[in-house]
Amino acid sequence: MNTTAAMRRIREAMSAVSFLLVLCTAGVMLAGSIHILHIGDSASFLQSIPHAPKNPWYVFILCFVLAAVLTWFILNTTVVNRSGVLFYAGIKTLLACVIIWNLNLSCRSLLLLVFSDVLYTMRSFPARQMVVMGAILTGIYLFCSYDVITPMIPMVSVEAYYAVFERSISSVLAFLLSLLESTIMILFISFVCMFLFDLYQEKENIAQELNMVHRVNEDLRHYASMTEQIAQTRERKRLAREIHDTLGHALTGIAAGIDATLVILDKNPDLAARQLHLVRQVVSEGIGDVRASLQKLRPGALEQRGLKGALEKMIGEFESVTAMNIFLNYQADSLDFDKAKEDVCFRLVQESITNARRHGGASTVTVLFEAANGWLHILIRDNGTGTGTEPVKYGYGLTQMEENVRSLHGTVRFDGTEGFVTEVRIPLEKGEYKDECDPRG
Repeated sequence: MNTTAAMRRIREAMSAVSFLLVLCTAGVMLAGSIHILHIGDSASFLQSIPHAPKNPWYVFILCFVLAAVLTWFILNTTVVNRSGVLFYAGIKTLLACVIIWNLNLSCRSLLLLVFSDVLYTMRSFPARQMVVMGAILTGIYLFCSYDVITPMIPMVSVEAYYAVFERSISSVLAFLLSLLESTIMILFISFVCMFLFDLYQEKENIAQELNMVHRVNEDLRHYASMTEQIAQTRERKRLAREIHDTLGHALTGIAAGIDATLVILDKNPDLAARQLHLVRQVVSEGIGDVRASLQKLRPGALEQRGLKGALEKMIGEFESVTAMNIFLNYQADSLDFDKAKEDVCFRLVQESITNARRHGGASTVTVLFEAANGWLHILIRDNGTGTGTEPVKYGYGLTQMEENVRSLHGTVRFDGTEGFVTEVRIPLEKGEYKDECDPRG
């Protein structure tokens, strides 16, 4: 049996014993009053107590009904929302207090029953709310004491009713009520121990789940690293095969053609010339094969759409799978970059957006492309966490970006004080202006 079922069973047992305790206490008061009337000792009894007692039949019936209602509430109310749980906890506390008051502050253990019920129903609540409810019930338990209340409000203790019976009967009644009170106390302690054990077990389960998630994350990172290495290995093999099948074949043919030309150059110049034409044809085919291999290394969107179209497509894909808002301000339509520069610019923006999402948790990224005074200016800014006052640490991505920009004789600057900013300046070549109008003169 798990701890939740055990706590439910203990709560049910406490409800039954508490109901029996209320009936026994109210019954003792009723039986004592009837016995006093039977022996005609009412005057002596009233003189021995500090206050006139309540109507015993009224007390018995009222406490019986209220105890039945309280027991029903504890065993049958199932509330899922927090406001309902707090409402019914207040109702149960009020019922217990009314019963205790009518029994002249006897049966304070009813508050322990309500306390255990509150712990059972508020397990999913924040700890602060549970502590507040526990403090309230503890305060009520301490305040509902016969020794605390009687100096202010005179009451008749249930022990006064024991004295009207014979000593043997009085001892049995006192023992019975004390046994019921002790049973409730033992059940309450057992419930609290079970509750604390359940909390500890839940904490252990959460810790195990977190460890499992951590191991899964480590396995995923290891798998991703292995996948990346496998992909790199496959790409290297493919490139090696491409070079072997295209460039290697072309160079071998060129070497053989040149050797043949050298042999026949002096003997038959016309044949040598034809041989050189064949060598030139092989060179042209080899160059075409190399270019075709290099084309495969470029993003397909760059080939089909150009730099601006590829950026728009990549940004659209990012926005479709994330909650990011990415704004592109492209003011370089008058420029026609070569493929190497397009590759660097595209990879630069792609890496910056990826970093903004992965490392900065950014929700907004702005990308600016503009040409001014012979320079291409690229500014990428996000609203992520940045690095604050700490200096920017260069990982593989930032290092690769810096190396790529330097290969174009440009400069790059990273700033993480407010969000993260990547600013790039790349010199423009004269042939990159579509209208052939170089602003530099």
